[in-house]
Amino acid sequence: MKTRNLRSLYFQNNNWLFLPVDMFTSFSYSEIRTVRINGNSFSKLKSATFSPLKKLQKLFLNENEIEHIDLKGISKDLEDLRLNENLLSKVPEWCTKDSRVVSLVKKLESLDLSDNNIGDIRIKAFLCLPNLKKLLLNRIPMRRIRNETKMQQIFSPLVRLKNLIISSASLFILPKNVFPFLKSLEILTLSSNRLSDWNDGSEIFRNMTSLRNLNMKDNFIKIINKKTFPADVLRSLKVLDLSYNSFVCTCDQLWFTEWITTTKVKLLSYPTLYKCRSPPALDGTLLQKYVNSSKECPPWNPIYTMVVILLLSAAVLAVIFAIIIKCQTNIKNYLYLWRINYNRRKGYLPLQDADDFEYHAFVVYCDADRHWVHHKFLKKLEQDEGMKLCIHHRDFEIGESITANINNYLEKSWKVVVILSNDFAKSEWCQWEVDIVQERRRRQGRDVFLLIMLKNIDSKHMTNQLRALLDSASSLKYPVGVGEELFWTAAVETLRKPLGHPPTALL
Repeated sequence: MKTRNLRSLYFQNNNWLFLPVDMFTSFSYSEIRTVRINGNSFSKLKSATFSPLKKLQKLFLNENEIEHIDLKGISKDLEDLRLNENLLSKVPEWCTKDSRVVSLVKKLESLDLSDNNIGDIRIKAFLCLPNLKKLLLNRIPMRRIRNETKMQQIFSPLVRLKNLIISSASLFILPKNVFPFLKSLEILTLSSNRLSDWNDGSEIFRNMTSLRNLNMKDNFIKIINKKTFPADVLRSLKVLDLSYNSFVCTCDQLWFTEWITTTKVKLLSYPTLYKCRSPPALDGTLLQKYVNSSKECPPWNPIYTMVVILLLSAAVLAVIFAIIIKCQTNIKNYLYLWRINYNRRKGYLPLQDADDFEYHAFVVYCDADRHWVHHKFLKKLEQDEGMKLCIHHRDFEIGESITANINNYLEKSWKVVVILSNDFAKSEWCQWEVDIVQERRRRQGRDVFLLIMLKNIDSKHMTNQLRALLDSASSLKYPVGVGEELFWTAAVETLRKPLGHPPTALL
């Protein structure tokens, strides 16, 4: 081939299981700028494969089954990297591992990590990306990042970022000071999350005076008032999308209704996709119609607030006094129960829940069932239900022994999920893991287990350990097609069910 004339290479939907390291050896003098390799089935990728392509700028590796990628040897001119729709469990390493930290992709401007199995985002996940301008994290379960300091540190290296897209990431809240270093950000997309109202937007959108386009459609925002967005951010905005939110059409919405009529900001999809959700009498009514009637809201006198507070306080005190007189015996009983709960918290009878652990459940499975666990089980429970599962392929510490990893991560997990199949029954290693997790049942009761029968086990492979495991807890059989939705509902309910009292022998 006359490689000097080539500018792009496309290899799509070939179902390849790997890429040869010398695949592009004869292209060392080419002018190739773009390589697109998608729709394949390889799990590991070494970027040294692309090292002969000295002028490579765009590398599209989406829609494969990549679980791990080594970026060492990648072109230094790479500007656009797409790793979306893969099986990555962690954000790739962008820095060299030498004594001197250097970026492997110094010129990278656009990065897409959407639709991966990334269980947790490290604090230094985006270090060594000094020129990144566009970052996509769609359908990555960001709800797990509850600590505002951690979230701030994750994005702090991206000082040149202009476009940040985090859609369908199950975000419930925006931590304070979450984007203080993104002073260059022009486009922020937070659509299709679960965001509701926040008290002070000045602490969330601080320093974002370059913001031009803000997309927060399809969330649960009810009220937009003067404190929702800082004044300097509203002055800088050109486009704002708040469609498909659950607006409350009461006088609390008065500021927003007046702002709509005076602002020069382009309010996308207004008025057709801005509807009232409450009060019930206005459910489905266009917000625009309420805007036209908002003048009916009377001005509120601060004295009214003081009077209402005093009256409510007096009423509450009167109710409390009446309850104390009438329910002295019951109060004594409540105090007794409180002492019991206090003793439980002191360690006499510990009743732990999922918030006390780093992982919601530890998953035991054999390698032959990995595809179902990663494609079906993880995506359903982590992305749709917001749980955090411990998977040994993803979460175990490198360099630590397997037995030490199992013991360590079992202690960090609230419950245990066992994926049973014929391949599982034939594995001696899996039988050993069954013995280990049985100890959890003896200590914490049968509710600590979720047993999933993925495939039927032949009688010749049924061992005493497995029979004892099946007798100790109920199991769910995974159906294909009809009944699958009921299976997922039962699995989620079982994993969320609180642990009861431990066995009597342990009390």
